[in-house]
Amino acid sequence: MKKILFVCTGNTCRSVLAHRYAAKLAADEKLPLKFSSAGLAAHKDIPQPPIVASLLAEEGVKKLKHIPVALTEELVKSSDLILPMTAGHKARLLALHPRAAKKILTLTEYAGLGDGDIADPYGRDDLFYREIFRLIKSAVKAAVEKLKKSRIIRQ
Repeated sequence: MKKILFVCTGNTCRSVLAHRYAAKLAADEKLPLKFSSAGLAAHKDIPQPPIVASLLAEEGVKKLKHIPVALTEELVKSSDLILPMTAGHKARLLALHPRAAKKILTLTEYAGLGDGDIADPYGRDDLFYREIFRLIKSAVKAAVEKLKKSRIIRQ
């Protein structure tokens, strides 16, 4: 089972949306992939915005109660691929974990959608969350398709 880790700032929005949506896609196709998420500055007491669960529910993802997870050395070591949401997250990951450089690419970079950042919707209105999730879904679908064809899944 290959492990893919999504990373953002607080692990309340973007990485959670990517993680849970990717897990649903992989489960639907019975792919040997395990997805997780973490935040560079995650704190367990920062609540997940309700819109996150609502957006995922619209995609058939079961209701979830998410507690933010802080990025750890163990998560980095145990992941086969790490997909941060922005170039800034990637740079921070590379600075903290230079030995993991070969497995760190932004989500849009890995998905073949360029080197753009996925903006942080935290504190914004529901429409902004919907737009960010639309981008995340597109990137995650492309990433899962790439994973299906890659050595990661066949190893």
